[in-house]
This record gives sequence, C-alpha cells and structure tokens, in this order.
Amino acid sequence: MLAQTSIGLRLPALSVITEPMAFTPVTPSDVAPGTTRFVQHEGAAFLIARDGDGSLFALDGLCSHALLPLAGARLRRGHVICPHHGARFDITTGAAKGPPAYCGIRSWPVRETDGMIELDVSA
Repeated sequence: MLAQTSIGLRLPALSVITEPMAFTPVTPSDVAPGTTRFVQHEGAAFLIARDGDGSLFALDGLCSHALLPLAGARLRRGHVICPHHGARFDITTGAAKGPPAYCGIRSWPVRETDGMIELDVSA
C-alpha cells in the first residue's frame, strides 16, 4: 500500500519499509528524457535526471558550492548544471566538473520498475 504526498511521491506502507532496501517512488512522466526533477523526502533533497537516451540517474538535490537546491537544473553533455551559479556535476557519479563547485555531490541508486521510478534512499 502506498500513500500519495503533496509533492507527488508515493511512500511505502509500514510493512514495505522492513524490506532490505527502502525505495521512494516517482512516476516516469515526472522525468522526461533530457530533464531533471527535484524531489524532497523526509528532510532530504534529491535530483532525479533522465538523459537523452532514457537512462535514469539520481544525485543529491543541493549544489555543493552554495547548498542551494538543484531545482531547475539542466542536463548537458552528461552533466547536471546548477541553475544558480553554473556548477557542473557528472550525471553518473556526482563528481564536480566545473567551478564554482570543487566538491562533488552524492549519487544514489535509482531504478524504473512497474511504471514507477524508485530512488534507494537507504544506500
């Protein structure tokens, strides 16, 4: 059983939380190819991205340069570009690839299953 939240996430019922991995699902229509989606869950911020080929990636949702949200981040040549100051991060690893960020951001396991995008927040 899943409960809908105000930001579009569906959270697992208590019986599902006891599984080895706890996933936070997002619908595939929320992340079209070549776009990103900023989500928040239990006080943490995440950025879900789908490249032009349709592969999914998940990164921390705050830029390491100024700790501002990556909401509205663009994708370009395998990088996420911060909308505030233009810092670039590798879409696969979160490594910083351009100033003003010199420290990377964390990448998270993500998958698409049964018509849902699921982010593993327990990893």
